[in-house]
Amino acid sequence: MTARHSMVHPINRVLPAGLGCLWMLGTLSRMPTQAAGVLLPVQTDGFGTTMPGQPSGFSATQTAGHSISDLGDSLIQGLKLTPSFSTSYNSNISPNQNVTNGTAKDDFIMSLGGNLDYLSKAADFTFGGNYRGNYNRYFNHTDLSGYNQGGGVVANYNGGRFSISGTAGMSVDRGNNSNYASAFVEQTTINSSLTARYRLSPKTSLQGTFSQVYTSATGGYSNTSSLSFDASALWKYSPLTEFGPGVRYTYRSGSTQLGRTSIGPTLNLNYKLSEKVALNSRVGVDFASYDDGTSADPTISASLGLSYQASKLWGLDFSLYRDTQADPSTAGAYTETTSLRLSSHHKIHRAMWNLGASYQINNSIRPGSSSGSSIPERDFLSFDTSLSMLTFANTTNVSIFLQFNDQRGATTGTWNSVQTGFSLSRSF
Repeated sequence: MTARHSMVHPINRVLPAGLGCLWMLGTLSRMPTQAAGVLLPVQTDGFGTTMPGQPSGFSATQTAGHSISDLGDSLIQGLKLTPSFSTSYNSNISPNQNVTNGTAKDDFIMSLGGNLDYLSKAADFTFGGNYRGNYNRYFNHTDLSGYNQGGGVVANYNGGRFSISGTAGMSVDRGNNSNYASAFVEQTTINSSLTARYRLSPKTSLQGTFSQVYTSATGGYSNTSSLSFDASALWKYSPLTEFGPGVRYTYRSGSTQLGRTSIGPTLNLNYKLSEKVALNSRVGVDFASYDDGTSADPTISASLGLSYQASKLWGLDFSLYRDTQADPSTAGAYTETTSLRLSSHHKIHRAMWNLGASYQINNSIRPGSSSGSSIPERDFLSFDTSLSMLTFANTTNVSIFLQFNDQRGATTGTWNSVQTGFSLSRSF
């Protein structure tokens, strides 16, 4: 239950965009609109194409079961099984949206699960699949106990001038989710994407990406759908840098929302210096209208992933996401989400220490007859840290972790939680 750059998994480092392709497969079994990104990005001229997607909203650490993105460069060809166990304490698992004037409900959670990964590589073609699942047992609030699971497939072809990748995945996850005003929900997500890139010349490439995400949740919340298509022309300014203009089309909708169509120009910039520095970015302006014919104010969309690997001992990652989606927690509303994530990883002898901070603002607007009337914004703050170590011939990972989450809003009040615990996983 993680979001890549909002409420992230502190146990294992999640690599940023632009540092390879195999680790991205795990996004298939993760959360909603994050999956709108490309999972196995087309790699041409040394530039990756994947950038951060919308945060999943889940505030709790995924304490058992992981995805391929957590394995990083350790992913190898063939079949891999990784069972895992964890136990944790959460200071607030209240299923209510507003606990400002109430008593937070804490609990101990035990989780048992694992991951099954498969990867096959043959010449220019790569195919992979992933399933992750775990059962969370709440000791005091047994009605919240249940399964989290997800899986997906990915295929990639790189034939030199032409590259194409496609993904499809589905996940079911439970927990407190900021997209639903931090209520405890069970969310189902279905996603797919297709990316193609063609090199016209040594310095010029054309690229197009199509993605689709559908989400639903228990509790009477709105079902939401997101469809995006963007195309760009990229010029290789130097062996390290490429940039170029593009155009993006989106259609967002929900079971309680008017459909929202947008189209606008984008500017793309990618930079990669070996494995030390990598940057993938896109910024654009969206001109939108709703299905009833009313227009919306122009909005800024952006997605940026930056990685700096200073040495073999430490590095920094930064991500930025900004976009507009249907708001599942407010009938008839859309939300403009801005999310920032800064994290560091430090190798200390045989251990890895991770430290991160995330900040997110959701600014909702009601379109149509309300003439875009604004709803008070909600903001979310998260700090997380973990210390992990590989043992038993590098087959077993032992981790301890700590995470703090805080939500504030004029209509939802204040909600915060602290989670701490340890996890154990072994690869076969």
